[in-house]
Amino acid sequence: MVKKLKIGFDAKRLFHNRTGLGNYSRTLVRDLQRLYPEHEYHLFTPKISQDSEVLYFLDKEKFIIHTYKGKFGSFWRSIGVTKEINAVGMDIYHGLSHEIPLNSHSLDAKTVVTFHDLIFEYYPDQFGLLDRYIYKRKYRYAAKNADQIVAISESTKKDLNVLYKVNPSKVSVVYQSCHPAFYNTLKSPQSCEKYLLYVGSLIERKSFLLIVEAMANISKDKRVKVKVVGRGGLYADRIKSRISELGLGKYFEFLDHVDNEALLYIYDNAIAMVYPSIYEGFGIPLIESLYRDTPVITTTSSSLPEAAGPGAIYIEPNDKIELTNAIMDIVSNHTLRDELTQKGKAYVSERYTDEITAKGMMEVYMKMVE
Repeated sequence: MVKKLKIGFDAKRLFHNRTGLGNYSRTLVRDLQRLYPEHEYHLFTPKISQDSEVLYFLDKEKFIIHTYKGKFGSFWRSIGVTKEINAVGMDIYHGLSHEIPLNSHSLDAKTVVTFHDLIFEYYPDQFGLLDRYIYKRKYRYAAKNADQIVAISESTKKDLNVLYKVNPSKVSVVYQSCHPAFYNTLKSPQSCEKYLLYVGSLIERKSFLLIVEAMANISKDKRVKVKVVGRGGLYADRIKSRISELGLGKYFEFLDHVDNEALLYIYDNAIAMVYPSIYEGFGIPLIESLYRDTPVITTTSSSLPEAAGPGAIYIEPNDKIELTNAIMDIVSNHTLRDELTQKGKAYVSERYTDEITAKGMMEVYMKMVE
């Protein structure tokens, strides 16, 4: 008989983050509860938000929510929450994004922490001084003191060993799945407009400027539009300024935010996803794209080959000539696109599903309480 577990989660980002870490938290916790309802699921958060993204988690028959009534929610989440975790009698407490309570030694529960990436360690100049200090303290503490670590890719597992000297035996790789909307086999209506696509934040390590420079390298009669789903700050301003300098304004369309229904349509009508990032913990947009039968151009860096497998054309990071050639190949070669599409869809369907991710995580929990 399987032991009924009390599993607690640091649910701050589940309730309040609408991008990567929040999506990971919501998808994982939802799938665990849906596929393994025999266990008891507790959500610990300083406060609750209420919108369509989190309605599922407000069901009192599925989840028990613990909130803090005082003024210092961040302190409670980092230290004070341990008293409540012990009072409820958790078997497992899971920090879903790089951190566990800083007094975890006082917990009766076993602790597990998910590491998504170590971007701030490799690219410190892209983070503020205070952020780097906080991240370093929390990440290193979690890596050292958690009973078990979950990495979302083999690349992140390797980074933990190289940078934090974490013994590989302490790290389990459990890949992410994407939002269930992208599994839908129904295809969107076909558009007359064909274009390349980029989905993601407009930040320096994702190298979007390389796409601009590559487009300038392509003759006018062979250029196609690039639709951009994402937002950014100073780097986005640099991108738009460079586009203007090169006279490429009509080839780039920026979409600040779209819902999943609109995003499915955009994926389904794209020629290919172009994602020349130099570092990712995983690369969810690649998974989404391949599920929508849209092939990928990406780099050989970090976890990106793990994410896209045989569904991508790979270039070396920051190589404008390789990206130029890859774009021209994928736009002009229907046979190549079809081959990448078929192989990529089969690859992600065998590795990145709700069932596989939830099963992998539950196996981690069960081993911890044996």
